[in-house]
Amino acid sequence: MKKQFWIVLILALVISGVWYFGVKKDHYRISFTTKQPPAIVFNQISQWQGTKETGISDVTLITTQRFTSITQEVQVEDSIFQYDWEFHREDATTTKVQVKITDKNNWFAQKLQVPFSQNNFVKRNIQTVKTLGDEFIAETKKFKVHSIMDTVFEERYCVYLPLTSNVERKASNMLYSIGDLMGYIKDNEIELKGDPYLEVTQWDEISGAMSYNFCFPISKSDSLPPTEKVFFKDSPSFKAIKAEFNGNYAISNNAWYYLMEYAERNGINVKNTPTEVYLNDPQSGGDALKWKADIYLPITDE
Repeated sequence: MKKQFWIVLILALVISGVWYFGVKKDHYRISFTTKQPPAIVFNQISQWQGTKETGISDVTLITTQRFTSITQEVQVEDSIFQYDWEFHREDATTTKVQVKITDKNNWFAQKLQVPFSQNNFVKRNIQTVKTLGDEFIAETKKFKVHSIMDTVFEERYCVYLPLTSNVERKASNMLYSIGDLMGYIKDNEIELKGDPYLEVTQWDEISGAMSYNFCFPISKSDSLPPTEKVFFKDSPSFKAIKAEFNGNYAISNNAWYYLMEYAERNGINVKNTPTEVYLNDPQSGGDALKWKADIYLPITDE
């Protein structure tokens, strides 16, 4: 009986050793939960550039799987770590986030040390993830997305400017360009027929690069002359899922991720060319959480 016990014990140790050194590639794992959908977490972490507090000098994006995983290479002083992030819904209101961390320069040494001590590698990466989590929580308090529903974006005719930028600069780019648009509207005494809106024509979800039209709805007329910058167009109606966004319009793209994740969970085919209708004038100031925009994501049969 005693001999069998030792055989079983040795076998268990061998199997555990093979799994730990041969199968389990990472050195340490950290998990936490958030009420934000996986798509928001995916966007936040894919844009992460590190923090001075944690001594991170570079974060390189290696691979992504849309809304479910990200692999990054993180350089901290003379160390290089690999962060393998995974996100999944635990229920309708909770997302679980897990990161598997590997020390690429000291693989074997960390395998020996981590199970038995909370060394500098473990402490440093716990602090890094905590700092990132705190930043994430702070960002998500700056906006609200709610009231998702099926609807139709009604047809509009508009005067517009075609623009390009990355997602983070779309609001400042519109603000910089609005003088040309409003100058034309005032010079030609054009009466506006609704709220200004942005319609995305192209968007790279990973790099954030986008092309879009900054539009003001007006009555259709054949007598208005286009210029080198200002143009006219029809914005046709389309079936869409719509969300209400509250917050600074510079971060209204967070609603895009809510809508895409909602579409994915409900089996709705959509195009990643959202339209944003702005119901407040940002230049009026005030509490940004009281600003409102309607965000539309086109439904497609393709």
